[in-house]
Amino acid sequence: MKKIKMELSYDGGRYFGWQRQKDNVLTIQGQVESALRKLFKDDSIAICASGRTDAGVHAYAQVAHAWVPDKAEKMPLLRGLNSLIPDDISVHSVDLVSDDFHAIGSSVQKTYLYKVYNSPTPFALNSKYKLWVRQPLDIKKLNDWSQVLVGTHDFKSFMTTGSEVKSTVREILLAEWSYLPETPTDIQFLISGTGFLKQMVRNIVGTLLHLHYNGGSASELKDILQALDRRRAFKSAPAHGLYLKEVVYPDELAKSFKAL
Repeated sequence: MKKIKMELSYDGGRYFGWQRQKDNVLTIQGQVESALRKLFKDDSIAICASGRTDAGVHAYAQVAHAWVPDKAEKMPLLRGLNSLIPDDISVHSVDLVSDDFHAIGSSVQKTYLYKVYNSPTPFALNSKYKLWVRQPLDIKKLNDWSQVLVGTHDFKSFMTTGSEVKSTVREILLAEWSYLPETPTDIQFLISGTGFLKQMVRNIVGTLLHLHYNGGSASELKDILQALDRRRAFKSAPAHGLYLKEVVYPDELAKSFKAL
């Protein structure tokens, strides 16, 4: 058996998230696994991604690994996979990698992007890909508040209940809001960290926007963070504005032995 690493992008709008589910609803994992199983005529093939994006969440660069038969080394897997999956999923690369590589365990940093369309009126073509916010946003204020999140903290207040994790402590390396120069109505929130909890980014964005609308402060955000109670934070931002932007791995583990 050979281990392959895949990099994918997808429009998550019509999918029930990444993870294959028992009731056979439409998922990203289900589509990619089905394609691999057809190519190898092997129904036991399973793939593991760097993270399980929720229903409606998009990805620029999701990473996944799988064990496949040895004959993969002689197959044009990249072309084969893209011929079998829907147009709203794209596989950008397929590489043979070290047996030690693991899409989740080997990751050292992830970056998410949240997109906001800030205008008094909506724009129909943004409705599936950006959150419409009609009230003007103060980017400087949002950036000042977001610095409360940078560093190593217990983010239990921003984890959706029902998650099973050994620890809710995570390290955030960057949390930054910015305008896109070419389109001043477009605002993005970039957040990087060594790992994230379930719906953590959406819960952070939703809380920051709520505080902004309702005269909050950096100290109130700090109190929410330190409360370690999801009930102290506010409603999650919608899934359609969130994108997995990048997953980083140590060079020695992510090194490609061969592109397929």
